[in-house]
Amino acid sequence: MVEQEVALEVRGKTVQLWQGGDGPPLLYLHGAGLYIWMPVHNWLAGRRRVFLPVHPGFGESGGFDEIEDIEDLVFHTVDVMDELGLEQADVVGLSLGGWLAAELALRHPQRVKRLVLVDAAGTRVAGVPRGNIFMATPAKARALLFHDPASRLATTLVPDAVPPELMETVLRGREAAARLLWHPHVAQRKLTSRLGRITAPTLVVWGSDDKLLPLAYGEAYANGIPGARLVVIEKSGHLPPFEHPERFADVVLSFLEA
Repeated sequence: MVEQEVALEVRGKTVQLWQGGDGPPLLYLHGAGLYIWMPVHNWLAGRRRVFLPVHPGFGESGGFDEIEDIEDLVFHTVDVMDELGLEQADVVGLSLGGWLAAELALRHPQRVKRLVLVDAAGTRVAGVPRGNIFMATPAKARALLFHDPASRLATTLVPDAVPPELMETVLRGREAAARLLWHPHVAQRKLTSRLGRITAPTLVVWGSDDKLLPLAYGEAYANGIPGARLVVIEKSGHLPPFEHPERFADVVLSFLEA
C-alpha cells in the first residue's frame, strides 16, 4: 500500500492527514508523542483504509487555540470525520488518542463501529500511581514508555537531543499535550464514571510493562465498558503499536473482523 500525506481543510483549519490502504475505514487517533505514519500503519493498511489525522497543535495541524479540553478535541474529530465522509468507522486510539476515542464513543456512539483502546489515558484508578512524562528526562521518558529503554527503537523515538530543525514542532506538540493532560482530573473522573454508557464493541490492548499507565488502568477500561475484552501484549511498554507492530495489528484486525 502507499501512504499519502495531505493537508485537509476542516472548518477553516489545516489538518495534517496521513492515509493509506484499502478496505473498510479505520480512524487511528495518535498519542501525544508520535504522529507520523509508522510500520504498524502499513500492517493495518494491508486490510483497512487507514486515516491518521494529526491533532491540532501537533505536527503541521492548525487550530490549537480552539482546543482547551478533551471535549473540544472530540468536536474537532467529528468535524474531521465529516470532512472525510466517515459517517461511521472503526476507531483505534493510543494513549491520549485512546482517551479521545473513548470520549468519542461515549458522546457520539453512532460514529464508532468498533473501538480499540491502546494504553489509553482517561481513567482514574485510586491507589495506582501514574508516571509523569512531562517532568522526565529523555532517559526517564524511555524508561516510562518502552519495555527495553536501551533499544534502538527507544533511542530513535526519544533521543537525548532534539534536532534543531524539529525543535519548534516538538515544543508546540508538548504544549498541546500539556494543555490536555497536565490537570485532567475532573474530566477523567467523569469519563471513569461513564464508561458503562459506551455501547461500541470494545477491545482494550495494553503493554504488560507500561510504567506510564500501569495495567490497572487498562483493567479499569475493560471492567468499566460492557462486554469489553482486554488483551495484554507481553514485553511491551506504553507503545505496543511501535514495539510490536505486526503482533498488534494482528490482534486489532482479528477483533475488527470477528
